[in-house]
Amino acid sequence: MKFIAFENIHLEEAASLLAIRHMYDRSNNPELPSKFEEATYAKKAIEALFNEKDSFGIAAVKDSELVGYMIGSIQTDKNRERHTWIKYAGMAIAESEYVELYRELYAEFAKKMVVLGSFNHYVMVPSGNKSTLDAWLRLGFAYEQVHGLRDLSVSSDKVFEDIQIRLATSEDEKRIRELATVIMEHQAKSPVFAPGFIEERDDYQEGYAEIINDEAATLWLALYQNEIVGLQVFESATASDENLLTPESCISLVIGATVESSRGIGVSKALLQHGLTFAEKEGYKLCETDWRITNLQSSRFWPKNGFKPIAYRLVRKIDPRIIWATGV
Repeated sequence: MKFIAFENIHLEEAASLLAIRHMYDRSNNPELPSKFEEATYAKKAIEALFNEKDSFGIAAVKDSELVGYMIGSIQTDKNRERHTWIKYAGMAIAESEYVELYRELYAEFAKKMVVLGSFNHYVMVPSGNKSTLDAWLRLGFAYEQVHGLRDLSVSSDKVFEDIQIRLATSEDEKRIRELATVIMEHQAKSPVFAPGFIEERDDYQEGYAEIINDEAATLWLALYQNEIVGLQVFESATASDENLLTPESCISLVIGATVESSRGIGVSKALLQHGLTFAEKEGYKLCETDWRITNLQSSRFWPKNGFKPIAYRLVRKIDPRIIWATGV
C-alpha cells in the first residue's frame, strides 16, 4: 500500500467508498439522508470538501485501487487559532480494510498539517461505528461536541405548570440581551473551560437581538413568575447535496439557554416541547441540535429528551514545540 496526495482522479472511487460507509451509518441511524448511499451524491459531497480553500487530501492506494482517503482544510480564527477540519464526508475506507487504515491515513495527513503550522485538529466521526471512533481515540483525539437528531413526538409528561411559553417581541430586547451571554459564561466554567472573551459580549448581544425580527428563526421565551428565564431558537435545517448529516424536513435547535437560578424546574423541557409541537404543525419531521460533551447539564438533558447522537466532533491539540523539538 502507498499513500499519495488525493487528486481529482480519485473522486469516483472515493465516492464509492463514502457511499458504502454511509450505507453502514444509516443502518445505525436511518434518519440520515438516504441519497448519499448513491455514489453520485457522495461524489458531490467529496468534491465540495476538496474544492474548499486550503484543502488537502491523502489517498491510500493498493494494487492501483483506492482503498481509503482523508480530506481536510486549514482555517484560522481567534478561538481555534490555526486549525484543521476533517468534516463528516472527509474520510472513508474500503470494507476489506481494517480501521487501522484510518490511523495510517491520519499519520500521513497530520504530517502535512503540522508542517503548515496547524496544530489543532478536528474531525467529525459517525456515532454508530464504534471501531472507527476507537481508532480516532487511539490517535490522541478526544470528544468535544455531540450532534444529535430526534423525531418531533413529545412526551405527555406535564412540565412545571407555572412556566409560560411565548414568542419573543421587540419589547423583550433588553432581557434577551441579558440572556445572550448565559451559555458563554456557563461554558467558561468547570468542567468545560471554553474561553469566553469579554470583548465578544457585545457581538453576542447584537446577534441575539437581531433574532427577534429574523423571519428565518423562531425565538421562544420561557417565563416564570412573569420573568423571562430561558429561551430556545429554532430555524430550518437546510438539506443539500453536500450535507450527509441533515435530512429533509428537519428543523434545527440552534440556541437553548436557561438562567442558572431557574435550572431544574422544567424550563428547557417546556421550551422544547412547545418548540417541537409548533415545528410539527409547520410540517417538520425531525429536529437536530448539538452540545458540548463536557457541559454536564447539556450532555444529560438532550439525550434524556430524545436526541440520539449521530456524529461526534473530536479534537486533538498538538504541542507546537514539535516544530523545533525533534529530538535531534
